Parts: sequence; structure tokens; C-alpha cells
Amino acid sequence: MGKKVIKKQAVTTSVDNDDLYKDIVLSTNTLIWRTDTEGRLTFLNPSWTRGYGYDDGSMLGKPLSDFLMSQAAEHYINAFRNCLIGESITGLETTFLSKKGEEIDLAMNMVPVYDAEDIVGTQGSAFDVTEQKHADEMLQYISAKDELTGLYNLHTFMSMTEQQIKSALREKKAMLIIYAGVDGMEAINEIQGRESGDRVLVDVADILRKTFREADILARSGGDEFVVSTLVSSKDHDKLIMDRLNESIDEYNSGKEEEILLSVSFGGAIYDPEDPTSINEVLSQADEKMHDVKESKRG
Repeated sequence: MGKKVIKKQAVTTSVDNDDLYKDIVLSTNTLIWRTDTEGRLTFLNPSWTRGYGYDDGSMLGKPLSDFLMSQAAEHYINAFRNCLIGESITGLETTFLSKKGEEIDLAMNMVPVYDAEDIVGTQGSAFDVTEQKHADEMLQYISAKDELTGLYNLHTFMSMTEQQIKSALREKKAMLIIYAGVDGMEAINEIQGRESGDRVLVDVADILRKTFREADILARSGGDEFVVSTLVSSKDHDKLIMDRLNESIDEYNSGKEEEILLSVSFGGAIYDPEDPTSINEVLSQADEKMHDVKESKRG
């Protein structure tokens, strides 16, 4: 006797689209809102409360721009006005202030809301990109800086100095390039150890920071060498700066024993806006002069 085959019927569930959309809006971490044509908030999803401490009562009826940083608010208002004439806004970067006053970086999208053919407000969504932005800034910082000393690396120095040349041309000022090299670095590493050598490089970087202005560009060009670019009021200004550098080294060495005295050789070259040349040529001149000073100390 054959077995009786029972066919299972597929079970289908009908989901109300309105309920589904409502669940998504209420549960998502994305910030969602609506405004009227005056910019006043008419709807906020719970993410505003969960993440940033606001409740409906403290935001509804007020413009979203009231809760943004001042400059960010201006950009938002311009985008809002464009939205009211039918434009869709995507990827607007803005800075929102939480209830506690914390700055929150947002990437914002906004579209017009229609009733028949009339625009009756706007609807927006925003994503918190604070952590991503901080990570990008940290990556940019790391890629621009020398890890040991915190000064710029040579690539960043070259880029920033090209911009400084434009200032030199505009202000009709000369630009002084200085190369600095630690004397006897190899012996320091061999006798005192690599850690002591690293400490010497950090100390030289600190000396340069104390000697030059914040507007000057300081970099570790590699190994035991450093490079500086600074705008000067006259071509004779380089001697004053060199004297100041040597005084800073003497001050650093004050009270130290003979075997641990710091010695640094300097070489400078001028970029003259009235007789411009390439930055590489000026760098080469400064580097050559620095090595000449090193050789004279060995002799």
C-alpha cells in the first residue's frame, strides 16, 4: 500500500508597507527629520534622543539650523533654500551640537516634500561621521609628520614651501632655507645606543621649535638632518637667525658634560623673489653649505 503524500502549502505573510517603513524609521540609527517651508522641524525619529540627548519637545517647532555650529548653519540654510525650489541635497557636511554641547560631524541628505505639485517642506537624513572624520584627520596627520620628532616629513615640507614661495612673491620677501645636521650621529648611536640617538633627534626638533615661529616650516628631512624655511625681511637676516640657532645650542649644552655635548651644523640659502629659482636648487645650496660646515669641524 503506497504512502499518502501530503503536500505542504506555502505560507505567505502580508506586511503592511506603512508599518514596515515606520519600523525602519523608528529603529534606525540614521537621523531623520522633516521641516515645513519655514524650516521648522515637524518630525524627528528617536535617534535624536538615543544618540544626542534631545527630546521632541526641545527641538520640534525650531529650525534645525539652531542646533548647528554657526558656519555649518549658514551652509545648511543655503541648502535648505535650494531644496525648497526642488533641488535634492546629497553629502552636505555639517556640524551638529548635542544636548551636552559635543560637536558631531554629520553627512546630510535632504529632499523636497511635495503635496501634489507644491513643495510643503523638506525631509532629511544624516549619518554620524565623527569617528570616520577623526580617523581621516589622524591618518592625514600621520602621513604628514615624522613619527619620531613630530615635525613635518620632507614630502609635506616641499608642498608647504611651494605655498610659502607664493607668499614670498606676493609680499616681496626673501625666503631662507636652512639645513641642519647633527654632528657625530653615528658615534652617538654606536656608543650611547639607538635610544640615546633618538632622544638627541627629538631634542634638536624641540630646539628648532623654540627658535623659529609657528608660521615657519620645520621638517626632518631624514636620518640626522632637518630643514627649515622661513620668510625674512632682508637677505642679511640669515646671519641673525644662524646666531640665534647657535645660541640655542649653547643654551642646551649649558652645564652638560663634554662627552654628551650636542653639536649641530647649519647651512643656509636664500630664495630671492626678484631672482627666482627652483626650490630644489635652493635646498641643494643649503645642504651643500651644511656639509661644508661639517667637514670644517672634522678638519
